[in-house]
Amino acid sequence: MIITKMKKGVSEVVGVSIAFAIISIAMLYILLSFFSSLTALQQSIPIPTYYVNEKLVLYLIGDNLNMRNIGSIVSHVIYVVAVDQYQNRIVIDIERSSQCSTYPSNTVPPGGSASIVCRNAIPIAVITKNGRVFTLDPQLYALIIERTTAIPIVTVYGGFTLTSTSGLIKFLENPSIMMGGAVNTSKRLTLLVDSSGSISANLNVALVIVGRNPANNKLNILAIGRGKTGDQLNIGGSSINLANVASHRYRLKIENFTGIINLGLGIHACYINKTSMCTLSLNGQADRILLYNSTDRARSGTVGLEPYVFIGDIDGNDNVEMIFVTQDFSYGGGSNVNDRLTIDLSTVYYIDSSITPLRLVFHQVPIDSNKYSSAILSVRMFFWDNSIDDISNNDNRVIVRVGLYDNTTKTFIYSVYLSYYELCRYRHVTPFSISYITKDFTIYIPNTGRRYYVAIEILDPFHLEGNRNDADLIIGLEYIGIALSNR
Repeated sequence: MIITKMKKGVSEVVGVSIAFAIISIAMLYILLSFFSSLTALQQSIPIPTYYVNEKLVLYLIGDNLNMRNIGSIVSHVIYVVAVDQYQNRIVIDIERSSQCSTYPSNTVPPGGSASIVCRNAIPIAVITKNGRVFTLDPQLYALIIERTTAIPIVTVYGGFTLTSTSGLIKFLENPSIMMGGAVNTSKRLTLLVDSSGSISANLNVALVIVGRNPANNKLNILAIGRGKTGDQLNIGGSSINLANVASHRYRLKIENFTGIINLGLGIHACYINKTSMCTLSLNGQADRILLYNSTDRARSGTVGLEPYVFIGDIDGNDNVEMIFVTQDFSYGGGSNVNDRLTIDLSTVYYIDSSITPLRLVFHQVPIDSNKYSSAILSVRMFFWDNSIDDISNNDNRVIVRVGLYDNTTKTFIYSVYLSYYELCRYRHVTPFSISYITKDFTIYIPNTGRRYYVAIEILDPFHLEGNRNDADLIIGLEYIGIALSNR
């Protein structure tokens, strides 16, 4: 039985090797013949229950291979398949060789995790004592080879690419959506103040985002709430009674602020975490101040992108996040509308969704299709939504699209997608938290003689159907990089 298990493991390792190297036709014939005979042998032997119930999920963090056991039995890893610095695929016995080490152990119980790190090699697959082979997502293979060939990744978006919302216009395919036609909302927002200068506030807020502009060390702020008695807001020496002019909703946007503020960098999801407001207090000067309001008389309608997008470094690492925010107040599930408040004994819904995707085109990195045949796109982002019932309450719709863009035809010539069911695995609804995820995509570049550009689309496709498909979102983009492969 041990021999049979090892044959299964060896056959799968061969499969991994074929995915990485171009071998001779003769060798391929031999390997396929061996695999065919082994398959016939497998068909004559019943598959053991322990073989079926073993399941490891693998993912890379840096050069560390992380494993999570989502099966129902203990997994005992005995071999690692890795790519060395010369792009060779090697099989390492981790119980006999010191080249690779595991932490905390190479024995992983159900629900447990472990990581593997190897000297001068990147692990890509493991073989267990039961003869099972578990590998990384194939989309990561090309990225590993790009790493080992030392081809640099060019930053498309990251660092100081953006520092304010006004800078977003040069990347928007359709800049007019900043002012209108971008978002469909159940409580229409109206621009009440567009100013600069002094601002002081003491407000009840549901959601506040505070980020730094690394170019000048000033702050950008987006505050979301509803006006209540006792709120104080003074802009340019004029006092604004939010309880009167924004009784149902406001969005206050402040850019390049200097002064005193009681909240630090980050996303402060007050109402999500406590089902109550918290206080935002600030006093200082700002280069730009926008106040959007909604009263009890506000109806549904369309709004521009401006009050729904935030630009700022929220974690202090000098990479400025571009954040698209349709979330206002609460969360919910299949039995109710997610984003809602009770005001004067009436339920008010806050449903916002995209009419036009937020499409950014990065013209500063042209891609010559005569020169390059393929690329690896690396995207670092985070995602959150307000639906605690996840996939049972929302359809699997596209949230993020990224790929190569033809500026002449205004279309993607090659693109990949991240859908809701994929993204909601990486977030926790309440208590609010965000987890940055990095996705790597292999992109084919057709040889047309044209120049192409990297583009990304972000959208909220949910606008309430019964009590379903009403998720509101917070999506943050921190980095896009590209590694190009010559023809």
